[in-house]
Amino acid sequence: MSRPGFTIIELLSLLALSSFFAATGVRAYFLRPDITLENAATLLAHDLRAAQNRSAYLGEASCFSFLDDGDGYVVTDETGEIVRNPRTEHTFERRYSSDGVFDGVYVSEVDAEPGRSLIYDGRGQATYNLAVTLAFGESRRVVRVEQNSGRVTIQGTSSGWTDSGY
Repeated sequence: MSRPGFTIIELLSLLALSSFFAATGVRAYFLRPDITLENAATLLAHDLRAAQNRSAYLGEASCFSFLDDGDGYVVTDETGEIVRNPRTEHTFERRYSSDGVFDGVYVSEVDAEPGRSLIYDGRGQATYNLAVTLAFGESRRVVRVEQNSGRVTIQGTSSGWTDSGY
């Protein structure tokens, strides 16, 4: 006598096969340079905005610094201490080499007044213009911040990301 339905072995086999294809597909998706770089540029834009909001909310300056080796960035307060990201409550730093999703992304160029940093004053205003070029293979995205307003744009975006302001 046969019973309708599946055995537990059949269900586990189907689940294992589905998991394998999902894991392979997600990895392949994130290895596409345009997707990886677009996500890194969007995250940088959101983090720039979060640092600006933090400064305006707390009434204290924040320094958004890009690491000399091009591996990411860190946000510090006036004393040089790494601050917490108000969006995530984690320390406000990003290292592309240790983040599997962004492995291969690097900061290829930083165009800022005093070096590789942007200062948001206690009112949340950017003290000067900033242009940061992110690279992944041959692909590039340029993230710009306008002086005073702090408006963030991504040059070369494929997602249509726009700055919603702070």
